[in-house]
Amino acid sequence: IILWHVYRLQSNLIEAVTLNNASLYAQALEEFRTLYTSEVAVRAQTKGVEVTHDYDAKEGAIPLPVTLSLLLGNHIAAKGTGGQPRLYSDYPFPSRQNGGPQDDFERQALQYLRQHPDQAFTRLEYFKGRLSLRYAKADRMRASCVNCHNTHPDSPRTTWQEGDVRGVLEVILPLDAAVAQTHANLRGTFYLTITMTVFGLLGLMLVISAVRRSTAEAQRLAA
Repeated sequence: IILWHVYRLQSNLIEAVTLNNASLYAQALEEFRTLYTSEVAVRAQTKGVEVTHDYDAKEGAIPLPVTLSLLLGNHIAAKGTGGQPRLYSDYPFPSRQNGGPQDDFERQALQYLRQHPDQAFTRLEYFKGRLSLRYAKADRMRASCVNCHNTHPDSPRTTWQEGDVRGVLEVILPLDAAVAQTHANLRGTFYLTITMTVFGLLGLMLVISAVRRSTAEAQRLAA
């Protein structure tokens, strides 16, 4: 019972901490994209600088906010954090490969977040063979992005309004390392519990033996 209780506590702690980390990760990417849009992309466009997804193939161009956000997320993930960001929508730009939902979780996330844009959609499941927490939140249209999306020649939709759910920002955090650490800690707890049980049984046997001797001596004296 003790081991099961400790295991449940550790599992719940891992899930809660990972969920909080995913929320902070998604929030950081959102804030970065908003700041980059208002402070860099919009100002650059007013100066005649092209903002495009294929910026590396065009001299003097800079990346789109979504392009740079994903690039930043993938760069952070490559440093060993294991997190993976995803942005997808029912209306992806033609230039974005795999910009639409790719699996059942992403389709359900889009459907749920269109109806509950202020909530998060999460699930623990295996992703590419690794137990992971998938955290999805609504990616809503910002005021600074409406005009660009409605006037861009490649935009699949030109009727966007501020606050519309234009897609989903998802963060995928693998849990295998944390689970492995939990199992290692649980083994230590198991060995400690077994050791305490053995010593407890030895102590109990000594007590029983002493009681038996005392009982036998009392019976002898009574006789």
